Amino acid sequence: MIRYDPCLIIKRLVVKRGTAILYDEAFHHGVNVIRGDNSSGKSTIMNFLFFGLGGDLDRSSWSEHALLCDHVWLEAEFNGNPAVLRRQIDVSSQSAMEIFGGRYAASLSAPIEAWKRYPYARSKNQESFSQAIFRLLDMPDVAVEGTSSITIHQILRLLYADQLSPTESLFRFEGFDPENLREAVGNLLCGAFDTEIYELQQTKRLKEREHTEASAELRSIFRVIGGGDESMTLDWIEQRRKTLFKEREDRSAQLSVAEEAFYSAQSSEKITLQAQNELYKQVQKLQVNLREKQAEVDSVEFELSDSASFIKTLNSRLEALRDAELAAEVVGTVRFGTCPACYVEVLDEDHAVAACHLCKTPLDTERARDRIVGIVNELSIQVRQSERLQEIRAGRLKSLQAQLAEQQAIWRMKAKELADLSSVPTSKVREEIRDLQRRLGYIDKSIEDVEAQVRLANKIGDLSAKKAQLDQDIQSLGTRISSLQLSQTDRLRTAKARIEKNIIKILRGDLKRQDSFENPEHVRFSFAKNSITVDDHTYFSASSRVVLKAAFLVGFLEAALQDQKFRHPRFLMIDITEDKGIEQARSHNFQKQVIEISDQAQVEHQVILATAMPWSGIRPELFVGKHSTLQQGTLGFLTPKVDGANP
Repeated sequence: MIRYDPCLIIKRLVVKRGTAILYDEAFHHGVNVIRGDNSSGKSTIMNFLFFGLGGDLDRSSWSEHALLCDHVWLEAEFNGNPAVLRRQIDVSSQSAMEIFGGRYAASLSAPIEAWKRYPYARSKNQESFSQAIFRLLDMPDVAVEGTSSITIHQILRLLYADQLSPTESLFRFEGFDPENLREAVGNLLCGAFDTEIYELQQTKRLKEREHTEASAELRSIFRVIGGGDESMTLDWIEQRRKTLFKEREDRSAQLSVAEEAFYSAQSSEKITLQAQNELYKQVQKLQVNLREKQAEVDSVEFELSDSASFIKTLNSRLEALRDAELAAEVVGTVRFGTCPACYVEVLDEDHAVAACHLCKTPLDTERARDRIVGIVNELSIQVRQSERLQEIRAGRLKSLQAQLAEQQAIWRMKAKELADLSSVPTSKVREEIRDLQRRLGYIDKSIEDVEAQVRLANKIGDLSAKKAQLDQDIQSLGTRISSLQLSQTDRLRTAKARIEKNIIKILRGDLKRQDSFENPEHVRFSFAKNSITVDDHTYFSASSRVVLKAAFLVGFLEAALQDQKFRHPRFLMIDITEDKGIEQARSHNFQKQVIEISDQAQVEHQVILATAMPWSGIRPELFVGKHSTLQQGTLGFLTPKVDGANP
């Protein structure tokens, strides 16, 4: 049987209370039937599956017995790679998730560091378990305009028909349910969401955030200086600087003339040399500070370059890991006709144990597959942490460069003062010298202010140019995204047509209980409106609405088994086969249809059905666990197993 990715298969569900195991059953590919009397706990098990995969349950969805449990352990295969998901049962349903790469049996003895803990919601420094699961399923992490990113919970809402949701709704019921979010989920599962659009949208959001930050920074600067007046233009500042330097030169010339007369006195030389010596020490100290600051800048630049290379290596390893897995699946076991060392013909012997046919070393392919999930998550976390450190280093580099520029400006000013003081020694009347020196000090301070204004004006210019470029980039990205979205119309039309064809087939196979189901010509459904019509009819009996909703979900799954372009995870849970007074014969007919569709499929998939009246034609191997009753429910509170016992 072939596999279309994404593909989600549940292999085992374990529910615990402390060290006691209250439920432990294995699941399989194809149809899985959980059977039992009404109120015996079938829906509780379905909710545990939904919750264990990352779904949210409100207080009304938790049964009294479910809240007595502590943890849900779920062994699943994501695109063929095994992993164990563990969540603590919480009324708010917003508990974190721990993920282990491998099988449930191995996870029991695994050290704590082998588990990766992911929070319910993403943050700037840590990804959520939805992001981790999407990565394992090789599905894009899609953000929806006006709402948060799509979560695994939103995906599961279109894969789980529970008893508490209205049967006329395609999605599992939720209070806050924006139309654009439902539409994005539906389009994503139909394969009508282009990865390039996602990447461009991510880039557009990043540039929009940068544009907002640049605008805010500009507003802050203008607020400090009293608005963006003409005095802050570079031309005016440059003219002001030239005027100040010219005035300083004139004052320096006057000071030279004044000092020439005063220098004839013997005491003046001592004063001049003492001031020159002090200024020389200041310049020396500034030079040392400049070298140290430059060394800090060089060090951070080297760290940035080295870390960039490290991140590139990690991403290459992730890509190589996926390529190696694909190559192993395609090539399989390599066998030699002759020994590569001595060229002797290799005997083709059959061995019960999988091993290299040359050296007879056992091949542990299962263990290698178990480690893939852990390695992928670990490398992805390293990449995210390294990128976060790069952001911190970049900020530190920017700060150091600003400090370096400021120290260089101070050094240039002091160096010029030293050059002026070291020129031809002159003197004049002390009072005139003091006055001229005071004026020079005022001019130097004005020059410092002008230099600060230059930096501020440059920053305004840089921010304005950056903002203009971001405007242009955002418009260009918006145009490209719109173009790609238009090109997806054909894909969505094709996917919906295939789903519609399957739904019509299922409805025609229903018992003759609803006139509009007997020979429908077209079925229209809308993810955004959360609605479905048959030949433009919207009113159906309560039991027929159950059949229609179930037909839609099964038809959607069947379409994903027929077309590899769907991003549907080929997984479905149905807990409404006897809702709204549906008669037993009609329920049995639907179960028969689902099993026939599953048996005819050539692609890996999984359907989990909960029923109180199983069809007599269901093969025994399709059942999961025993037939539960009101006295002997699905959760074994009466005879719990010890942790670690066989299922």
